[in-house]
Amino acid sequence: MPLMIDGHLDLAMNALLYERDQLLDVAALREREKRGVADDRGIASVSLPELRRAGVAVVMGTLISRCKPWVDASRPIARIDLDHPHPSMSYAMAHGQLAYYRQLESQGELRIITDGKTLDAHLSQWETIDVDPKTAPPPIGLVVLMEGADPIVAPEQLVQWHEQGLRVLGLAHYGHSRYAAGTPSRDPSSFEKDGPLTPLGVELLKQADELPMAVDLSHLSDASFYQTMDCYGGVVCASHTNCRTLANTPRQFSDRQIKLIVERGGVIGLAMYKGMIRWDDGDPPRAQVRLQHVIEHVDHICQLAGSAKHVALGTDLDGGFGVESTPADLDNYDDLHKLGPMMRERGMTDDDIADFYHGNWRRFLHDAMGAPTA
Repeated sequence: MPLMIDGHLDLAMNALLYERDQLLDVAALREREKRGVADDRGIASVSLPELRRAGVAVVMGTLISRCKPWVDASRPIARIDLDHPHPSMSYAMAHGQLAYYRQLESQGELRIITDGKTLDAHLSQWETIDVDPKTAPPPIGLVVLMEGADPIVAPEQLVQWHEQGLRVLGLAHYGHSRYAAGTPSRDPSSFEKDGPLTPLGVELLKQADELPMAVDLSHLSDASFYQTMDCYGGVVCASHTNCRTLANTPRQFSDRQIKLIVERGGVIGLAMYKGMIRWDDGDPPRAQVRLQHVIEHVDHICQLAGSAKHVALGTDLDGGFGVESTPADLDNYDDLHKLGPMMRERGMTDDDIADFYHGNWRRFLHDAMGAPTA
């Protein structure tokens, strides 16, 4: 069973907003929620035991909290509401999520990784599992990714976040952040349209350029994407974004955007939401989406890149949707191992498959994290 690295999982969000204990088996989480849930979390598919069984050695785990100064502060508050009217609140929420990761690290469940030397040692430890199946699995490695930069109260604060372990930075989530225009709304009356970086966003990228800090381009609107590529000279990725050619929504990236990421040595992690895999006249029924359709995205990126060095997994499983919104033949995380034989049927080599499952993210993380910390 090949080792896996997942470029995008909302573990802390699921724990703190959905109250899903990430130490439980997925079967136990589903049993707790079998009467149904009153929000959009869907049917659970991710927990630390599930990831271990699938051989997931490292994840990029998110901090996510949005600041929308225009939200009505007197509105009814849903527990899963990511929006806050002031950046200090987003700052505190993201620190709560970071504290959750730190607590799991203290319990031996996670290992927060901040440099390449630690990453290599961690993966070497995981590679012994196949050699000696009696060896207890080590902690799951976690690289901290901020999905939307609103928890950063001011650009100069990025240094403090870096000191606390942040290594991959996204500028926006859905709609506008204080730094960039994120995935635009389809609502004609919404003002959260495509648009450029804000002056704060330009300054934040200058700060990022001075650190070993990668930028995650996922969720950026087209104008903010291209401006980011012009303003920022460092390492880039798309932690969880699919191909617009195959699923024509603004949430995916065009061939031109994918080629620009490839030219910068970046990696595109593929998400498992069915509407990001296929989109014809709308979000398709689950029965019409299979893992074979994911392989079409893998192949498309490989054709654009001229190799298999720039595509990986960024599943976003349990990222505000459940298995009812994934391909029909994906029920548990371990089902992602079905992709390997499918890639082989497309003529891809064992090395290509290994790169897809872990090698490409490993290379990217070395580039993102810079020299080992003292």
